Amino acid sequence: MPQYRWIIAIVALAVAARVAAILVLQSHTVPRSTYEHGEIAANLLEGRGFSIRFLGVDGPTSQQAPLYPVLVAAAFAIGGIETPESLLLLQLGQAALGGALVLAAMALAGQLAPDRPRMAVVAGLIAALHPTLIYAATHVQVAGIAALLVTLAFVGAYRLGGSGGRIGPFAVGGTLGLLVLCDPILGLIAPAIAWVLVQGQGVRRAIGPLAAIALAASLTVAPWIVRNARVHGEFVPVKSTFGYAFWQGNCSLSEGTDKVVRGSVETILEGGGTGLADRNRALWEARHEAGYIDDIALTADDRRALAALNEPGRSRWLMARALDDLRAAPLRYPTLCAGRLRAFILWDETNPKTRSLIYRAGHLGLTVLAAFGLVGMGPDLRRRLAPTLLAAALIAAFHALTIVSARFHVPIEPLMAVWASGLVAGRSGGRAELGFTRASETVSFAPTRMD
Repeated sequence: MPQYRWIIAIVALAVAARVAAILVLQSHTVPRSTYEHGEIAANLLEGRGFSIRFLGVDGPTSQQAPLYPVLVAAAFAIGGIETPESLLLLQLGQAALGGALVLAAMALAGQLAPDRPRMAVVAGLIAALHPTLIYAATHVQVAGIAALLVTLAFVGAYRLGGSGGRIGPFAVGGTLGLLVLCDPILGLIAPAIAWVLVQGQGVRRAIGPLAAIALAASLTVAPWIVRNARVHGEFVPVKSTFGYAFWQGNCSLSEGTDKVVRGSVETILEGGGTGLADRNRALWEARHEAGYIDDIALTADDRRALAALNEPGRSRWLMARALDDLRAAPLRYPTLCAGRLRAFILWDETNPKTRSLIYRAGHLGLTVLAAFGLVGMGPDLRRRLAPTLLAAALIAAFHALTIVSARFHVPIEPLMAVWASGLVAGRSGGRAELGFTRASETVSFAPTRMD
C-alpha cells in the first residue's frame, strides 16, 4: 500500500472497531451511566450553571474539570438530556476521537523513529484494537479524550524539540492546558514534556519554548481558575476534590479505591447472560451495586458537618479525616500504596468491570508487549522514549499514593502502544515512508552540550 493508505486504513479500522463496540454493547441504552458528567451537563442546559449535588449539597462545583462535561452538554443539547440518542451521538463522537488517537500514536512513533515506519504501523494497530481503548468509547468518561490529549502533547513536543518554530510552543502549551482542564492530574506530564525539549535542543535553546508553553498553558487554564475563585471564594486549582479522593482511597474502610467490595456483586455477574450486550448490562449493574465508599463510611452526622462547609472545605475536612485514620494505623498506608500500584499495573480487584477476561487479557497483553518492545528497541530508542516513561511513572506514582481506578490507566495506553512497537524497531524501512515527518523536521537526539 502507498504510505497514506496505511494511515487511512488503520484509522478507519480504529473507528470501525469503536462503532461496532457501541452498537453491540448498547451502552447508550444503559440507565445511570453518565455519573457526575451527565448531572453537570444537565444543569448547564437547564440554567443552573456548572453545578452538582456533591456530598449532600447542591450548588456550583469544581468537583469535575470543565472540558468533558461541556462536551456532554453539547451532545445533550442536540439529542436531549440523558436520552439514548444523545448518548449514542456522544459515543460516536468518541469513536471518531479514537481514530484521531490512533493517528496521534502513529505520529508519535513516526517522530521518534522516522526511519522505521513499521513502528508507526504497529503502534497504530495496537492503539486501534486494544480492548480498553475501544471500550472507553462506549462510556461517558473523560479517559478517552485525556488519552488523545496526552499523546498529542508528546507529538507536538517531539516535533518542537527537533524543528523549533514560533507556533509550536503555543500549540503544545494549549494542548497541555486543555489536558489540565480535562484531568488536572495529567498535568504531571509537564516535566516529561520539558525533558523532550531539553533532550532535543539543549537547556539554553529550550528555555524560550518552555516559557511559551508555560504561558499558553496558563492562559488556557486561567479563566477556569478565576471562575473557581469567584464561586468558592478561594483559590482552587481546577478541581476541588483532591482531599475527597484521598479520603476515598485511604479512610479506615477503604481498600485503596472509591468502591465497596460486596458479595452481591458476584451474584449479579454470575447471572449476567451470554450475549455481549447482556454481559455489559450486568457489568453496569454490578458496578452500581458495588457503590462508593461514601455509602458506608459517612454517617448522618458526617454529612451534616460537611453541609456546613464550602466545597473546598469539605474536601479539606475529609483529607484530615483520612490522615487521622492513617495515623491510627501507620503500616496501613504503605500497604494501600503497594496494592494500588499493583492494581495500576495489573487490575483493580474492587471494580467489577476489570474482572472481565477480555479486559484482563488485553491489559496484560499490552503490558507484556510494551515491556518486550522497550527491551527490543535498543538503548538509542529507549533514550528517545525516556520522557514518555517518566510521564507514565509520575501518573502511576500519583495514583499509587492517593487512589486508583481502571480509567486512570487509559491515558498512558497509547504511549504503551508506542513502546510495544519497539518489537519491530530493528527492521528499518530506510526512510519515513508514512510521512509523519519531513526530512528537515526529523527530531535530532544526538548528544547536545547542556549549556
